[in-house]
Amino acid sequence: MSRFLDERRHTLPPAVTALAEQLAAAGYKVTQPRLAVLKAITSLPGAFSVQEVEQWLIERDESPGIASIFRTIRLLCDLGMLQRIHGLDECHRYCLGGGHSHHLVCTQCGVIERFDNCGLQGVISGLEQSTGYRITSHVVELFGLCPQCQSITA
Repeated sequence: MSRFLDERRHTLPPAVTALAEQLAAAGYKVTQPRLAVLKAITSLPGAFSVQEVEQWLIERDESPGIASIFRTIRLLCDLGMLQRIHGLDECHRYCLGGGHSHHLVCTQCGVIERFDNCGLQGVISGLEQSTGYRITSHVVELFGLCPQCQSITA
């Protein structure tokens, strides 16, 4: 494991430590800028933008700079530790976790709810047969108002 991480482990929240251990296990250095980003993304509720991560870090005087934040988030996405979510406003958001899942996105408050069964397997199989493609992945993101925002606007 990382000596840098071991020296700081006692000061870090368990969620940050777990993510940092995944980084180290994947062969990447655990650095202060990466730890700062990990602290931010585990502290922000729900999905977040790069700008929200930067703002969180600036407020705590821990920002390694926007370029480091972008690089760390890209790395975490590449490793499957974060999922990138396409937004309606041309701004990508991110959420913790990897694997196959789909998202319901509230267009008012930004809350994101995951769901697993999108019901597209039959359509995908049909497309593979009719087009000759071998489909390896897909993304489903549905946008609307969550129940809480619906109750506010009613």
